[in-house]
Amino acid sequence: MKAKLIVPLVLLVLLLTGCYSFDSDSLYALPLRSEEYRALQSAVESALGSGSYSAPVSGDNPQPVQQMDLDGDGQEEVLVFCKMDGERPLRVLIFRREEERFTLACTLDGDGTAFDSVQYAQVDGQPGMEILVSRRIGEQVQQYVSVYTLTDGKAQELMSSGYAAYTVLDLDGDQRSDIFVLRANAEGPRAYAELYRFRDGELQKDAEASLSTGADSVKRILTGQIAPGVPAVFVASAYDESNLITDVFSLNENVFTNITQNAESGQSAQTVRNYYVYSTDIDGDGVIELPNTLALPALEGDSGSEGQYRIIWYSLAPDGTRTDKMTTYHNFAEGWFLFLPESWCQGLCVTKCRTEDGCVGTELVRLEEDQSLTPLVTVYAITGENARELSEAEGRFLLDQRGDVFFSVLLGEAADLDQEELRNWFRKSISPDLLPNEG
Repeated sequence: MKAKLIVPLVLLVLLLTGCYSFDSDSLYALPLRSEEYRALQSAVESALGSGSYSAPVSGDNPQPVQQMDLDGDGQEEVLVFCKMDGERPLRVLIFRREEERFTLACTLDGDGTAFDSVQYAQVDGQPGMEILVSRRIGEQVQQYVSVYTLTDGKAQELMSSGYAAYTVLDLDGDQRSDIFVLRANAEGPRAYAELYRFRDGELQKDAEASLSTGADSVKRILTGQIAPGVPAVFVASAYDESNLITDVFSLNENVFTNITQNAESGQSAQTVRNYYVYSTDIDGDGVIELPNTLALPALEGDSGSEGQYRIIWYSLAPDGTRTDKMTTYHNFAEGWFLFLPESWCQGLCVTKCRTEDGCVGTELVRLEEDQSLTPLVTVYAITGENARELSEAEGRFLLDQRGDVFFSVLLGEAADLDQEELRNWFRKSISPDLLPNEG
């Protein structure tokens, strides 16, 4: 959860106090009255001493000063992220507001070189929000995330763990946030996942579940549903130089498990696919689908038909059972894709073509048993001065437009679709979830 937006007060504090000792790039405060500004500044200045602001360097809450109701009393606390001298230098100062005064309620001290991120989540089911603070320890050491709860002005640490990556979601459906942590394994090549759930008054760790790869191979973590009402975590990792593999973690009969992992091999072999495509909710039904890429045959002497794929999207049940849902063809370079009717998939080939008026199209054809080609549909992404006119010339019709790009289609003799049906199958933009993230 994002902390409430806070605004810079540099100019206002200068006007109110006539002097200024803080780094102007770091001074942020809440939208308070002038008396409260002075009270907060005085309280922070006293607690900060010779320390300095140390804003989280990533995440949704990057401000050095934030506000959140941590104890559920309806009054928001003020959190100041700073760095001090000496041992355990990273410190979170938590101030309570008492009428027009601010008092230091407690501090959260920790080791590290910087705050990596901060999140707020409802973890223990009690009023208020817990705070998740992650700290960078060093370049060669895993980062650490700690979860704190605030009760009666005192902070309690619920858990702390090293991590290669972590995310927050309600995996067991109890309306409380669970903590999913990926950790490197110093004793083996594969990383492992931990799930922390609040039970019996404490944040407890479930049994570990292993990943198919090492932690340094992880490319993306996605949370969503594998079935209606069944949440899961999808971890995509580099399997080799040209393929991804996805591990899906969920609760199966209330046991935390990698539901895609083969018990003998220790890998999620059925989820290996080409590197450029990730899991996503491709059809918008609220369930995450996984992609299975199938190479299309190349036409003899036609280089434009090489390296083409269709993608079968499938969902997984909590027991690992696969259900195929749909097939697509994606033109990543031009930013569009088509849902493919089942009748198009047998013998499908994709190539490039050029019309007499100079338009270059992506042509989907069916390779017949006698090696002849039957046109299905040709999609054009047309730009330039006469793009609109060209999109409707030579039998083509305009499908859609994105900026100065006009998407146009020519229906082939075997398409067996009318214009409106094809519009329903066409998508002009690629979800960011489909594209690789090298970061």
